[in-house]
Amino acid sequence: MFIIVLTIYENYTKCYSSLLTIFSLTINRKLTIRSMQGSSTSSSTNKKCSICHDQQQMGAKICCCCRSDAEENEQLTSVILSRQPPPKEQCRGNLLVFINPHSGKGKSLETFAHTVGPKLDRNLIRYEVVVTTGPNHARNVLMTKTDLGKFNGVLILSGDGLVFEALNGILCREDAFRIFPHLPIGIVPSGSGNGLLCSVLSKYGTKMNEKSVMDRALEIATSPVAKAESVALYKVQTENTTYAAFLSIGWGLMADIDIESEKWRKSLGGHRFTVMGAIRSFNLRSYKGRLSYRLYKPKGFKPSSNVFNVYDKTTQQRIDDSTPPLTVPHLTSTESEDEKLETKPKNTWTLHDSDDTTSEDEEGEEVVIEDEFVNMYAVTLSHIASDGPFAPSAKLEDNRIHLSYILWKDIGTRVDIAKYLLAIEHETHLDLPFVKRVEVSSMKLDVLSDGSYVVLDGEVVETKSITVSSTRDNICVFSSTA
Repeated sequence: MFIIVLTIYENYTKCYSSLLTIFSLTINRKLTIRSMQGSSTSSSTNKKCSICHDQQQMGAKICCCCRSDAEENEQLTSVILSRQPPPKEQCRGNLLVFINPHSGKGKSLETFAHTVGPKLDRNLIRYEVVVTTGPNHARNVLMTKTDLGKFNGVLILSGDGLVFEALNGILCREDAFRIFPHLPIGIVPSGSGNGLLCSVLSKYGTKMNEKSVMDRALEIATSPVAKAESVALYKVQTENTTYAAFLSIGWGLMADIDIESEKWRKSLGGHRFTVMGAIRSFNLRSYKGRLSYRLYKPKGFKPSSNVFNVYDKTTQQRIDDSTPPLTVPHLTSTESEDEKLETKPKNTWTLHDSDDTTSEDEEGEEVVIEDEFVNMYAVTLSHIASDGPFAPSAKLEDNRIHLSYILWKDIGTRVDIAKYLLAIEHETHLDLPFVKRVEVSSMKLDVLSDGSYVVLDGEVVETKSITVSSTRDNICVFSSTA
């Protein structure tokens, strides 16, 4: 795929020809697969294949070779939901599992049925499975679930999008800020965007290729000695909505690549970003916008990883341990001893730039840029995918925002953008002279033109104005077994 980008340097005509070849091969591949599926379906109505016949003779409940995707998913879901959990008196823990059957290449149900579920069973970890049926399913479950405290953690078989949905379901709860740091989230990468997982695994030296990431994620997600640690949380506001975010906000070039390549998610997987990157470099756009930000200052804040064992305690036990009762002064003598004690649980954001944490000297001047932009991308973690880190200096628990942007007036030719995209994998993109980068504690983007996407943690947000603020809050994520 990188040959495509390299050809931009040499000749635009050759690049265009290469793209047409890839699209032709992709279309032919799809037509071939559909033809094979059609012939398989028609023949299976009269005669089952030998593998299917042998599986049924052995009493197998899953047959994948003679069914459509919908039938296969239905069969897999039935098998998953019919599993018998280990006895309560023997189990080591309990997980709430969300499976998105349509994420990535559509293999999440198969992954759970054949790999994750059996490993959890062997390790005596009980689980409650929710197979999502559409947008906001996981959000609604987590927003209303009354027994969330009994679980040791949440396991997600999807990508960053479902993690984002899950967090914003929790955000709608009155006890959200007590749950966030005590309900660890495990991830098995079934989506095409896995920035959070790759950022976590990269910290511990996992090689950033598909097999290594999947193998290590499966090991951690199903281990009875899994550990979790803190990941910084960010407050995001649009005209009508407040979000919890953990990864990125994009507008312009990279947002276009992310969203417009979605149509190739199943056919090309992660390579869709490379192909669309080449197209966007060739057909470059600019966008009118206003970007304002404040430079990051630590203000005495020292973030911590807060590593803990996932299965030592339930979420509710961790919450109870973290909120000791406080003595309330000036109570009358007629009040009972129980009434003299109360807890003051945290129930709102703690902003890094709040009045409580900022003096006049530390406030910092606001920088405002109104111009034609090619790209604006802000990240809070090191990786946005499994290729090279986008922000190599970013740390999981650190709450600074790594903001970078490219102005139209600063680029020489479209070749510069090709260089930029190619340099990401080699960790040199931020060193290019036309790329501006700063570490900020808050930022605001006002979109002043039409026809662009604002993307938050990989999800499109319908807005013309968005504000991102660093906080001193955090979530926790499965991270290791050592």
